[in-house]
Amino acid sequence: MLVRAGQTEASVDLARMAGLAPGGVICEIMNDDGSMARVPQLTEFCKRHDLKMISVASLIRYRLETEQLVERASEGCIETEFGSFKTVSYVSPINGEAHLALVRGDVAHKPNVLVRMHARCLLGDVFGSQQCDCQQTLRGSLARIAEEDAGVLVYLHQTGLGARKHYAAMDSHAPPQDETGIGAQILADLQLSTIRLLTNHPRKVIGVDAFGIEIVQQVPIDKAS
Repeated sequence: MLVRAGQTEASVDLARMAGLAPGGVICEIMNDDGSMARVPQLTEFCKRHDLKMISVASLIRYRLETEQLVERASEGCIETEFGSFKTVSYVSPINGEAHLALVRGDVAHKPNVLVRMHARCLLGDVFGSQQCDCQQTLRGSLARIAEEDAGVLVYLHQTGLGARKHYAAMDSHAPPQDETGIGAQILADLQLSTIRLLTNHPRKVIGVDAFGIEIVQQVPIDKAS
């Protein structure tokens, strides 16, 4: 759940935390009229059958209290075409993957900070592939953050995601469902709480509230010239 905050992942983590085999079966609970049961109906269902009910958010909070899956590794600075940024690198002690946050200005505890979550795409970011817009999106995000003189770009490693992102753009031009857990942990470490998310694909982002992060706005990205 600390990588992707979903119900499927929650079932596996819950079984593991209970000392059982790390697997689960997902089942939708329906009302008598065939509609999907919501929290009020599920609460009544649990009372009737003497069941316990928990949330993905509560499981994440518990794991965050007992585990640390991303750690600060080093800090520095970088001069870009858009000005200076502080760099904060993070490493996962579980798989050794490295992630990088580029920070502009004093953002800790500030409200409504501009944030971009950018998944690594080697072919686009570095080599400027014309089959995706990753490089333009990356540069546009840095330009927008520099314009406000405050914000964070989190560059996520995510093994294999860059290649999948590139070929998904080739095949369908559909944005991938990037995982948010690692990025939310990094934002929490940077002491952010309310953010404006830079994205050209607005969608509901599930699970970030469990890390104390609230997305108050989704802001489009202008491509840098």
